[in-house]
Amino acid sequence: MNDFIRSGRTVIVFSAHAADFCSRAGGTILRFVRAGSSVHIVDFTFGERCESPALWETEPLPSIDEIKKIRASEISKAAAVLGATAECLDFGDCPLIIDSDRKAQVVDILRIRQPDLLLTHWKNDILHPDHCVATDAVIWASRYCFRPVVKGGLNPCPSPQVVFYETTLGTAPVATFVPTLFVDIGECYEAKCEALNQFAAQPGLAERYGILAKYRALEAQSTAWMKGCEHAEGFIPLYTQAAGFSGPLGFGA
Repeated sequence: MNDFIRSGRTVIVFSAHAADFCSRAGGTILRFVRAGSSVHIVDFTFGERCESPALWETEPLPSIDEIKKIRASEISKAAAVLGATAECLDFGDCPLIIDSDRKAQVVDILRIRQPDLLLTHWKNDILHPDHCVATDAVIWASRYCFRPVVKGGLNPCPSPQVVFYETTLGTAPVATFVPTLFVDIGECYEAKCEALNQFAAQPGLAERYGILAKYRALEAQSTAWMKGCEHAEGFIPLYTQAAGFSGPLGFGA
């Protein structure tokens, strides 16, 4: 994992709702882009129902279609700040439902883009069921995209590496999210905040996730020997640890 961030990678970041990719992995996305990798964001939903609080408090109340349009603009602006491309599948949130046909769409995305890395929600983010549903589909697609027996109009592609990002803010202890990979985002922190501030429908994201970034940096300093790290993002790779592995890994500036 010491070459986690490098040039030439093709990364897809899956996000259950509009802002998840940015709040959890915005700094890391920008690090990939600056290193010379390509990053594409796939939002399963616009977060139009459960993650657009400022819009639901306005008078007159906007329609669902109007909320989606606003959130689509926010996604585009935030992705542009990070140097990534983005799309939204518009599957509908709260609850997010991904049936076999929709899982097949995710497989198609992998076969079209042929990524070597996927970032997605923690698989046990149980206090937000939409997140678990999203990651179940991502893991499913990553394990079937290379199998010719999974039919479709596209050729199979190699199975990409899967790495999980943060849980719903404040729920890591309940969801047993303990990072084993840290990325120093100090050089990208202000840009991440700028990207988060594009999500006016969810005010306060930059402040709240700034607290988390400082805490993860303390963990990185103590457990991954990332001395001098002031802001970090934490992850858990989906892979079998090599023999002799004894602690968290860090990817510094």
